[in-house]
Amino acid sequence: MQRAWAGIVASGSATLETAYFRLPFVLIYKVAWPTYLAARLVVNVKYLGMPNLLADKEVVPEFIQHRAKPNAIVKAVQPLIEDANARERMISEFDAIVPKLGDIGASQRAARAIIEEIGSAT
Repeated sequence: MQRAWAGIVASGSATLETAYFRLPFVLIYKVAWPTYLAARLVVNVKYLGMPNLLADKEVVPEFIQHRAKPNAIVKAVQPLIEDANARERMISEFDAIVPKLGDIGASQRAARAIIEEIGSAT
């Protein structure tokens, strides 16, 4: 990921990692239709990708379920490969998103919070 020029990334924690490494990408997410329909009944978010959720706008193009077609994906990735301005715009957005993830040491803070919660429950 650190050496790639652009990416096509499946939705999940990899999208945050990709943004952290400042790699322009498009997001895809395609699952079995029953799974998709069930998820749509219980999940109500404006965006699926974490960078887009953090920015509260579409920074990374999302190709979800029926929109995840090869031609559409290629059309979105191509400018990220060929157009320096398109790449820089997305990287600039990532630079604004990454600080929202918090300071170094998130694992330690999470572990402390868990230990404190367990301690208060006993």
